[in-house]
Amino acid sequence: MDADTRELLAGSIRELLRSPGEVVSGLDELGWAEVVSDDPAAAIELLFTEQGRAGAASGALDRIVVDAVAPVSGPVVVVHSFGSATSTVIGERLNVDGVALAEPEPGACYVVLVGDAVFTVPVDDSAAEVRGFDPASRLRRVRLSANAFQDHTDNGIAATAAARRALASELIGNGRAMLGIAVDQVTQRRQFGRPIGANQTPRHRLADAYVQLSAATELVQIAWASGTPWDATVAKAYAGQAVETTARACLQVCGAMGLTAEHPLGNYVKRARTLDALHGGWHHAMRALGEGLLTARAIPQGVRV
Repeated sequence: MDADTRELLAGSIRELLRSPGEVVSGLDELGWAEVVSDDPAAAIELLFTEQGRAGAASGALDRIVVDAVAPVSGPVVVVHSFGSATSTVIGERLNVDGVALAEPEPGACYVVLVGDAVFTVPVDDSAAEVRGFDPASRLRRVRLSANAFQDHTDNGIAATAAARRALASELIGNGRAMLGIAVDQVTQRRQFGRPIGANQTPRHRLADAYVQLSAATELVQIAWASGTPWDATVAKAYAGQAVETTARACLQVCGAMGLTAEHPLGNYVKRARTLDALHGGWHHAMRALGEGLLTARAIPQGVRV
């Protein structure tokens, strides 16, 4: 995808994210399938980066997972792992515990990822809207138990990797938006006759956040280029850490008002927490990656981009 095409597509996605309609149906009207077929990695990376920059919630992640799982017939809603909420298989029972990003249609099925296996389960009335920290997230907690019938062997790991790449891109967009808000704050607000940004401490904190976001961006690009589950996990873990560093720095320079509902920063901070928790938070991922390296005693072969 060349620079001009990317900018035109980014503009269309931004306009779509500002509109009140559902993002997924809007993408269909834009001819999204054709865009993805030409350059899947660039198109999906751009979509989720812009979604993170807009601080918007949508069901677009479901499409990424379903495309990786394919074929799946009929309307479906993906059950995503969220923090400690993880689906498991014990004996012949599938214990579903996760979150859905959208309310299922009548007659739909849940798609559930457990390791390298993928299950479909008929939707029941067990889903409950998640309230509290980020009510704008549109999350619905799904907990149920069903007979474990595996539908799509070996697609679960690829689908989880696809979700993590998309989430890593969305985290980067979110972090860049927070950094932009904080830079405007320290540039425009003045204390003792000069901008806050003239002081060293705010500049150091924001510079550190910028460096970490830049490094995370490089890792995300590598993950898109390689397509491997390992690189997807590394990219999302580092993106989560970088965005947490950015959130702390931006909250410091924006002061107490950055935590209020009236200030735009607070919504991005809450959204970042939600994105990090989907398909494994960065703290847990870093530990798992370290344990994997110690067990294998080898570093996976990377790719050049």
